[in-house]
Amino acid sequence: MIISRSQTWPARLTHSSDPWSHWTTLVSSHSPTRTPRRCAFTAPPESVFAEGTYSLVSGPTYETRAEGRFLRAAGAVVVGMSTVPEVLAVREEGVEVLVLSLVTNAVVIPDRYRSIKEEVRAEGRRIETPESEVASHEEVLAVGRQKAEVMKSLVACVIELIPSD
Repeated sequence: MIISRSQTWPARLTHSSDPWSHWTTLVSSHSPTRTPRRCAFTAPPESVFAEGTYSLVSGPTYETRAEGRFLRAAGAVVVGMSTVPEVLAVREEGVEVLVLSLVTNAVVIPDRYRSIKEEVRAEGRRIETPESEVASHEEVLAVGRQKAEVMKSLVACVIELIPSD
């Protein structure tokens, strides 16, 4: 995925020893460039490329179902625990930034939640609990291994297109 915008949800994001560094703007943090889009066309057809908003959340946990629904409503396409601090540190040094992200798992967002009201109305009778998936670290590692070559070729293409001046 090509990250073109960011959201930052932790209360404070520190990335350097400068006490005022948390005032660094994210407004222009992602450099507008066509390079990754050109490289995306060289990737295998089964690779899916998207562009969108990355949402930084604190970790180290996967998002809750409620957080997933909130982040989706806020416009997040992908969610993670890093990337934004690195972007801020690099932009603070005046360097152009291109962010590529390998999306390894979907945020689990159920269609509906278990309802306390339904349980009270059922008066002790069993009610069906909605099934939902669970994010797993094993899935993340497996997708990372599976897509390593695609990412490697994408990064190589981007490097080739960087002007030498």
